[in-house]
Amino acid sequence: MLSMNNVNKVFQTADIQTHALRDFNLTVNEGDFVSVTGPSGSGKTTFLNIAGLLETYTSGEFLLDGKDVSLLNDNARSRMRNEKIGFVFQSFNLIPDLNLFDNVDVPLRYRGFNAKERKQRIEANLDRVGLASRMKHLPSQLSGGQQQRVAIARALATDPRFLLADEPTGNLDSSMAAGVMSLLEEINSQGTTIIMVTHDPELAMRASRTIQVKDGRVSELDVIADKAIA
Repeated sequence: MLSMNNVNKVFQTADIQTHALRDFNLTVNEGDFVSVTGPSGSGKTTFLNIAGLLETYTSGEFLLDGKDVSLLNDNARSRMRNEKIGFVFQSFNLIPDLNLFDNVDVPLRYRGFNAKERKQRIEANLDRVGLASRMKHLPSQLSGGQQQRVAIARALATDPRFLLADEPTGNLDSSMAAGVMSLLEEINSQGTTIIMVTHDPELAMRASRTIQVKDGRVSELDVIADKAIA
C-alpha cells in the first residue's frame, strides 16, 4: 500500500543542507497500524508529510497504492491525497465558528458529494466516534478528547484508504488519550490502515507495528510491538 525505498529529503538554504531523511525504507501493508517513534528532529514529521503528499522528496522511490508518486503532477497528487488519505493532527484543526456537523462537512463539500450523501456520511461518522447527539455543538463546548474524536470523524468521512495521525493524543490527558487510542484501534480493526507518530511509548506499544526513526533513518522495525505474534 505504501512503499518507500531509499527516500531522501534535503532542505537547502543559501549555505546549509539539512538531511531530514536519509535512505528511508519502509513498507506499510493494507490493514497495518504502524506507530512511528523517535526523538524530536529525527525526521518523523517529514516522513509523515511526504507520506501524506504534503511535501515532495529529493530522491528515492515512493509508491502509494501502487502508483509512483514522482510521476504525479500537482493535480494528481491533490486528487490522490483527497481521495485516499485522512489526516488527524495534534491541534485538532477544527473551525471554531462551525458546529460539529459543519466541521465534518468541510472535506465532503471539497470533494463534491451531494447534500444527501454528505448528510449520511456526517451522521454515520459522528455516530462512529460517539458524538451523534452533539452534532449541533460548537468545538468550544466539547472536551479535548471529544474534539479529537470530531477530527477523526472528519478524516474518516471521505472513506480514506489510510489515516495519518501526527501526535493525535499530544494535547490530551492520559484518560482522554487512552480513549482516542481505543477509537483508533477500533477503526483499524474495521480495515483502515493507520500510521501514527507519537512520543508516548505506552501508546506506541498498542499499535501492531512500531518503527523508530533516528537521524532520518528507520533504526528499528517491528521490535517493540507485534500483536499478531503476541
